[in-house]
Amino acid sequence: MRHVTLGLFALAVVVTPLAAQRGEQPNIVLTIFAGAGTGHGLWTIAKQPLQVLGTSEYDTLRLSQGVTSSIIVGLAATYFPSPHFGLHGEISYVGLPVDGSCTGVFYNPDFDNKNQQTCDDIQRSGSDGGSIALFVGATLRAAPRGSFSPYARLNVGIINETRSTIEMSGTFIATSSVGVREVLTDPKPRHAASMFGAAVGFTRPISPGYQFRWEMSDLVVSMSRATGIGILTAGAGAIPPTASKFYHHFSLKLGLDVVLEKKRGRRY
Repeated sequence: MRHVTLGLFALAVVVTPLAAQRGEQPNIVLTIFAGAGTGHGLWTIAKQPLQVLGTSEYDTLRLSQGVTSSIIVGLAATYFPSPHFGLHGEISYVGLPVDGSCTGVFYNPDFDNKNQQTCDDIQRSGSDGGSIALFVGATLRAAPRGSFSPYARLNVGIINETRSTIEMSGTFIATSSVGVREVLTDPKPRHAASMFGAAVGFTRPISPGYQFRWEMSDLVVSMSRATGIGILTAGAGAIPPTASKFYHHFSLKLGLDVVLEKKRGRRY
């Protein structure tokens, strides 16, 4: 009986401090992440006239633009002045490549089929362009010392749009030479737009000084869209009426956290 009592006492001496030991609290975290984002449609013009070069006749095209899905990569930093509240900054490539579509509704007879070639070239061309986002935000986290720490974040910032969401052009071949035909013109392409966002996720320690991060986010970005048939201009593409609209871009990201500063656990 005496040996059992001593054994239980020794076990209590070892287990009690371990149970009372608090985990480490990350205070400054640098994150490298990658993921994928969704795409969506932007606009459609069902019947856009396009003059047959050298004539007074017009063909009719169906035009549309959309944003395709893409990869996302970036770098972020978070500073926690208190256990549950943090300040977040991020720079990332969020993609948002623009993809144009063109189909012929009606073609007039044309020896070189220049408008049809132009439309087919637009249809064949893949999505292009990319966007860089820079934003700041506030993070709220639960269980800052736990082995599983959920969090939520709100962001605000700007995004650089390198590709017009209005302009459309294609190439054609006539008499052994290559020409470029602008179908729609964007006289005022935007290069920066406002952006808002929200994210939820969790972090989990994987080794001393490192954490695994899983995150789902929604970026709400203002983008230009055509709202009607383009007005024909002499020697250039048609200019459509435009308007701005906010679009949701959902993404899933995985990241690696490097803990640059942490508050060590203590016994209590």
